Amino acid sequence: MKFRHLLLALAVAAGFASCSDDKDEPAPAWGDGITVKSEMALAGKTPQTLNIKAPAAPTLTTDATWLHFGDVKSLPASIYAVEIHGDINPSGEARQAIVSITSGTHKAEVKVTQHAGDAVEILSVEPSTVLNPAGGTITIKYLATAEPSATMPDWMTRVHGRALTEGALTINYTANLSGAPREVEVTLSVTKTATATVTLTQAPKDLPQDMGSTAAQLASRMYAGINIGNTMECPGKEGDWSMPVNETYVAALAAMGFNAVRIPCAWDSHVSDAAINAIDPAWLDRVDEVVGWVIGNGMYAIVNIHWDGGWLENTCKDGYDASVDQKQRDYWTQIANKLNHYDEHLLLAAMNEPNHSDDNSTDAIMAYQQTMLDAVRATGGNNATRVLVMQVPNTNIDLGTAGYYHLPTDVVEDRMMVEAHYYDTYQFNMMEKDENWGKMHYYWGAENLVAGSDRNSPHTEADVRTQMQKMKTAYVDKGIPAIIGEYCVCVDRSNVDGVDKAKHQASQKLWNRVVTREAKNAGCVPFFWEVGTDISRRDGSVIRSYQLDGVLEGAQEGVYPF
Repeated sequence: MKFRHLLLALAVAAGFASCSDDKDEPAPAWGDGITVKSEMALAGKTPQTLNIKAPAAPTLTTDATWLHFGDVKSLPASIYAVEIHGDINPSGEARQAIVSITSGTHKAEVKVTQHAGDAVEILSVEPSTVLNPAGGTITIKYLATAEPSATMPDWMTRVHGRALTEGALTINYTANLSGAPREVEVTLSVTKTATATVTLTQAPKDLPQDMGSTAAQLASRMYAGINIGNTMECPGKEGDWSMPVNETYVAALAAMGFNAVRIPCAWDSHVSDAAINAIDPAWLDRVDEVVGWVIGNGMYAIVNIHWDGGWLENTCKDGYDASVDQKQRDYWTQIANKLNHYDEHLLLAAMNEPNHSDDNSTDAIMAYQQTMLDAVRATGGNNATRVLVMQVPNTNIDLGTAGYYHLPTDVVEDRMMVEAHYYDTYQFNMMEKDENWGKMHYYWGAENLVAGSDRNSPHTEADVRTQMQKMKTAYVDKGIPAIIGEYCVCVDRSNVDGVDKAKHQASQKLWNRVVTREAKNAGCVPFFWEVGTDISRRDGSVIRSYQLDGVLEGAQEGVYPF
């Protein structure tokens, strides 16, 4: 344990808050005796309030002539507050006194230390400065001249509250799923210079290392998938398009019934040295953390290179570029090395939606995917047999099943999946305003159509089934499972003037249900596109249940053919 104790020579007019701040703190256990802290600290003449729980108004005495008490004030719940202050200490050295407290037949003592200025001292860490790899709670006990603030990493959460007894900071911390030990300093501060720091260490949690499943076996276990969309893939800063992801949100996904999560990621905008295509280690750590939350909650994770400013997928339409190919190799080498410690619950996806214009662009897509596969396999370890996901041109089912595109050559068998996306039709799923060539469609599915309305979609359940079966014929029947990496009704028109809100929402629910069901029936793992509008990124609560109900009902109805 490493402690640093610093005393400040300047007195600051700051004291502990009165007991009214304690209203959210559970009452300490006590019988008919006295509950009070055993030690307190003063900064020069600055007063502190001592809170005492006692069966009757307490009497205070002291063995020091320099220490003085204010009036005993009665507060609710048999709590009494007494202001304590000291005279100026001419020596400037810390000095101590004993305060004796009597309430009826009950007695207690408090040791008071007066410093020349503000000070904070860490007394103990319970249960230990060595943290549980699986996560847990610690309490840091301290002695301070005022209530300290605390600095800690984002995988630690302060449990707010104040106790009547010793000064204590309680912290919840997450499991270490990074595969490597981590060390952190938690710093308590009364002022910028009156601080105390404790060093904590945490070993990595043991993770499963099973890599024996084929792609089809993994796919068969993925009940329902979801995207953490508009989050990790924001160029430059996570959550610029929505909100950053947190562990509560990830745990909520698992609780809802999802057991596979696609994590779209940007990389090119997180480069620390462009000359060598070096990804910022802090960003690699952050992606690793989120992957750890997903896998730690028993789910499968897919990490990709997403749109990422377009450096990869937008350039595919122009044909092969050696500099793009080099980035693809360099980035995937770093990503694969960083995440190699995860077992088969992690899948890596080469691209997102590679742009297509002609056969030259398809050739470029296939070349870049071969580069990704070779780079990942070369890192060895779990990556030597990890399941990898390849994207058809434009992630368009028709382009991907026309016959020209083919998957890269792998050194191991049955460790590849293919990916397409599904947003049919544009007028129902994505169109945001009427155009001269057509109007937005509000209603989908025979039971939801409104008689005589020009807002009915002609698209049917049979059309969905036809597209998904194309993937089955081209890939699944040949032993290559697929994923529908994205699908959703992206525009909600529930509040548009004149819309039948109930039928519109029922249409969205049905579309999600049918696509999810038909995808699974065709051997395609469905990954619903979610950007924080259906599930709160803050706490994982459901916002639009009709969207999610459709997905999960379809997941229950669909049956994989493998």
